[in-house]
Amino acid sequence: MLRKKVIALTVITSLLFIGCSKSESVPSTRNANDDISIKSTNVEAASNIEQNIEVASGTEDTSTTDSVSKLVQYVVPNGEYSEQCGFKNNEGKIVVKAEYDFCGTFHEGMAYLLKKNLKSDSDGGYYLGYTNSSGELVIPVSIEADYGWMLDARNFSEGLVAILNKDQWGYMDKEGKAVIPFDFESASDFANGIATVSKDYKYGAIDRSGKAILEFKYSHLSDFQEGLASFSPINSDKQGFINTKGKEVIAPTWDQTMHFAEGRAAVAKGDYENAKWGFVDTLGKVIIEPKYDGVFIDPGGDSPDVIGGYFENGTIDVYQEGENGQVTAITIDKNGKELKRKDYASTLDVLESMYN
Repeated sequence: MLRKKVIALTVITSLLFIGCSKSESVPSTRNANDDISIKSTNVEAASNIEQNIEVASGTEDTSTTDSVSKLVQYVVPNGEYSEQCGFKNNEGKIVVKAEYDFCGTFHEGMAYLLKKNLKSDSDGGYYLGYTNSSGELVIPVSIEADYGWMLDARNFSEGLVAILNKDQWGYMDKEGKAVIPFDFESASDFANGIATVSKDYKYGAIDRSGKAILEFKYSHLSDFQEGLASFSPINSDKQGFINTKGKEVIAPTWDQTMHFAEGRAAVAKGDYENAKWGFVDTLGKVIIEPKYDGVFIDPGGDSPDVIGGYFENGTIDVYQEGENGQVTAITIDKNGKELKRKDYASTLDVLESMYN
């Protein structure tokens, strides 16, 4: 009998429409192959099911072809999470021995490798390294990364990768050189030459040389998308948007925000439990008045990600709550025109429909 290898094991006990604190933007949904979250011995995220990996019962290993590289990931039954992984080439020759607890997929010719740090006092203590698409351990699996309850193993972006090393974030290149020191409390991936980082609980932005291009003066600063990032001034929970020069484009008057996609960003008025969501354009003009109970689904539990929240191909699903937990999913266009709607008994049913 065949079974799927699942790196995201989730028992969904509750699902919420709103899943961020009032002082932070809701995180964008990450692809299942991008990163993983670990708590105790479970890896939890509702959408993080690794594709095309099957395990034959009673066999010693299984493999999956990586669509990006020419290497094939394979696993053997062993290790902290019952299986350990490595890589073979297309001829079946082992190029990276299966001795790691987690293996990433290849991005820009690099994939992460994770091995449990048995000396760590934390469940999230791992050794981290990277292999290239030839199977060479360019960055040895020796970086001591202690992620606590959630493991955020990153992929390379624009030639650099954000790495947590002994509670501080920095950036390394594909040769294993620390090109930006491990000086930050948090760090985003580079996009268009910019990354958002934080020091002393204040956020700013740096370029690929590590030079600060935005002062560390924000209590919140998201990643830049379509040239804009949501921000909160110091000592404020309200959010607006700035451009890459630090100019305020949309005043901080919103209680929650999502990043821009296709010229629209979801914004909310109201407290955590009762917020109403609408959409603005890149100039801050309200295109769709805040009237929806939700614009995304939060799987709850320990998942750091949400599902939805952004326009894709000109449409988005928004949600209205009914009596007894009922939910109506409404598909709208970028001007708010309703295209279709469907009723569900619960938010869990909405989520299940996405995977059926």
